[in-house]
Amino acid sequence: MEGSLLELLCAPLTYASLRLVRDEELRSINRIIVSGLLRDRAGELLQSELEACLISDADAMCYPIRDGFPILIPDAGFHFPSEAPPQTGED
Repeated sequence: MEGSLLELLCAPLTYASLRLVRDEELRSINRIIVSGLLRDRAGELLQSELEACLISDADAMCYPIRDGFPILIPDAGFHFPSEAPPQTGED
């Protein structure tokens, strides 16, 4: 996803900024999806692995990217799995 487009996007409920999840975060999310343990805000079980994902560090809400398009519908969002909390980029 282009950086200029990413700068225009925000979380649908909080209007917080979004970033692409890092590779290790995406692997963690996909492991939990495959385990059948991750539900979106609507309560639906996520059934297919994600190709990419946007996250709001403000509230740890993630929004899937499907076929190159970010799905910024509130009910499609899910909390970042607690298995590996999101990193702030400070090392």
